[in-house]
Amino acid sequence: MAYLIDRKEKMTLWERAYLPEIIRGMAITARHFIRNVIFMDRRITIEYPEQKKQLPAGYRAEHRLMKREDGTIRCTACMLCATICPSGCIEIEAEEVADPQVEKRAKSYIINELRCVFCGLCVEACPCDAIRMDTGRYENASFDRSTLIYAKDKLLDNSAPGSNSLSASL
Repeated sequence: MAYLIDRKEKMTLWERAYLPEIIRGMAITARHFIRNVIFMDRRITIEYPEQKKQLPAGYRAEHRLMKREDGTIRCTACMLCATICPSGCIEIEAEEVADPQVEKRAKSYIINELRCVFCGLCVEACPCDAIRMDTGRYENASFDRSTLIYAKDKLLDNSAPGSNSLSASL
């Protein structure tokens, strides 16, 4: 049994063709185009990669691990960063150390940048300031997924731009 919907108002041919809405949409597009051509100095677009956007202070970029003054890793393998990470991208394996001032340190420290959401909770949770996200690097595209899994060596060498490793560790 088929039911027919009987509309009391009949649309004209002009309304059924949707021509007024198409013309209105084209007028909006033309208005934006003309405004962007005339006022080119007000454009937000930057000529990437020739021009780089100025990053705001506190921008969370790639991770890096900090070193002590003697060159050893600052991480004490307390697992706070791995515990608080919402995506579970940090893996730490602890080892005992012969130094009586240091109870333990990270034997392996791996961050999977593919899973990271760059929330910065790991930086805030670290009690010894061992991990930072101040490298300024946000272009971390790769053709190979394995290059985006950062091990301890890569994280220790990932220094902030414009700083040498000694001043970055202080």
